[in-house]
Amino acid sequence: MDVFSQFTPGLAVAWQDALAHERAAYPFYTDAWHTQWFASLGTGEQPMILADVPTHTLIPLAVKDGHAHFSGGEEIADYLDAVGSEAAKAAIWQKALGIIKMQGATQLVLRNIPEDSETLSFFRSVSGAAIEQEDTTPRLSLPDTFDAYTASLGRKDRHELRRKLRKFEAAYPGNAITVAAGEDTDMMQLMSLMARDEDKQAFLTDAMKQFFQNLPDTVGHALTQHTLSLDGNAIATAVSFHTGDALLLYNSGYNADYVGAGLYLKTKMIEWAIAQHIHTYNFLQGNERYKYELGGKDFFVYRVTYTLR
Repeated sequence: MDVFSQFTPGLAVAWQDALAHERAAYPFYTDAWHTQWFASLGTGEQPMILADVPTHTLIPLAVKDGHAHFSGGEEIADYLDAVGSEAAKAAIWQKALGIIKMQGATQLVLRNIPEDSETLSFFRSVSGAAIEQEDTTPRLSLPDTFDAYTASLGRKDRHELRRKLRKFEAAYPGNAITVAAGEDTDMMQLMSLMARDEDKQAFLTDAMKQFFQNLPDTVGHALTQHTLSLDGNAIATAVSFHTGDALLLYNSGYNADYVGAGLYLKTKMIEWAIAQHIHTYNFLQGNERYKYELGGKDFFVYRVTYTLR
């Protein structure tokens, strides 16, 4: 197993090989994501990236003061894990623990691990490893038509959604939704609308703004932005990751002066996803009520804490 303390051409090759064997096409697992995180948000962290080429697997870690955790940013990456062949993840962790300790780490804190990852299966068998549910990432399975989608909702939720859509359209006739991807997205517009929320305003530190500004380069054409406008002015916008047959809602902002704009946009994003023959709409982390009203079902992420012995 090779240990990399910096990003090199050899690491890039190993990472691409691991991605080719990874079942989940999450942008959080790419080398571009982790490189950007170290550059903008992970300053002061030391890379410790373990690559096992024969098993097509890789463990991206960052270490600071003896504590090792997944690089990529638990505050910005909704899923984090070893990357590569799911069948080999238990084996690579078995080999990795001793190496991580030899590199000077004393504790592992691994966050945002998907509930179906073999990483969790491995640590459940490790004496002294603590595993706890951290958050949920509600998901929605999409049918072939929008009518079928609304019909799949519970009676109360279906009635409320249709009422809210009619109310919004009556209040704001002439609204328009545009879709952009990759370099055509507008991160300044996103951050401007995010900043209208006090919590998100605090989240948008200078380093975080840099990270968002670089998202089009980091994620490429998978980055998708839906913007709701009225009279030419953006009143809500949301960025997602279109990966495989899934659309992952990453972040959004809206002008609260326009009641219902955020929910209206997200519903239209679901309608767009269905038209694109996307099969899964992933709300990502958070248990906000609207996610369940729109049909989301829980999919949990977990935290592993383990003292290296």
